[in-house]
Amino acid sequence: MNHGSFTGVYLSVHTPRYCTLEAAFARKLAHPDFGPVRDGLVEQGRLLEAAHPEVIIINSCHLITTFPVVVDGTPRHRGVLTAQEAPELIHGVEYDFPGDYTLASAMIDRGRAAGELCTLARDVHYPLDYGTVMPLVCYLDPAQRTPMIPVSVCLVSDLDESFRWGRHIAVAVRETGRRAAFVSSGSVSHKLVRGPERWPRERDQELDHRLARMLADGDYDGAWGWLPEYAKESEPEMGGRHLAMMLGVLVESGQRFTAVAHAYGPSSGSGNYVISLTSP
Repeated sequence: MNHGSFTGVYLSVHTPRYCTLEAAFARKLAHPDFGPVRDGLVEQGRLLEAAHPEVIIINSCHLITTFPVVVDGTPRHRGVLTAQEAPELIHGVEYDFPGDYTLASAMIDRGRAAGELCTLARDVHYPLDYGTVMPLVCYLDPAQRTPMIPVSVCLVSDLDESFRWGRHIAVAVRETGRRAAFVSSGSVSHKLVRGPERWPRERDQELDHRLARMLADGDYDGAWGWLPEYAKESEPEMGGRHLAMMLGVLVESGQRFTAVAHAYGPSSGSGNYVISLTSP
């Protein structure tokens, strides 16, 4: 039996403004501080494509569930997205991705065996959120050829449960023999203010950079141990649940990755890191 592994783990960005930057830059309407993150997302997409994953598992901070963790195993994800939060930036975006019901089911089986409250979605009417669609369609898989599995963040779960889910995902990938990519779609520090070009506070930027250094050093256990303190002070998106799940994947996989910090930039007071952890 072939044991599965991760071709890469990616911390990515779904800020709506980054989906429409090409037109904005062409019209000279975009703030120059947005350029590095836009360029970093392009490079992250190239790295992911070059790794040839068989499936992309994406944990988006805007696929929000209340009580269970939902894993979307719909065999075909097809629809048109207008983002409720930013219809002027993301509107009428068509998506058509294959799914992976077998791996999604295996992830749910692992969660249930561990006593987690979870639900397997298999419904062509189950919509994708913009935190899933924006990075995939705009940058990471614009050809929409790679099967993908969305995984929710759960409001009543804590960091420990989110971390456990990362481990469940890694075990399911290993047991099904998949070559998988894991994408954590969300901001780091996330103290939002009006004004899209505004940066996080200097202290929050320092904390964001500390997390990035720990990922670059391969100190996944250390990053997990520090995450509660970091989350309390810097208030990452969704309380850092997406970061906890990513760290669970990294720890359970047992792999060591080569880190590329493509870019760090602002969006309305939030910090946005584009980091690729690729398998040698």
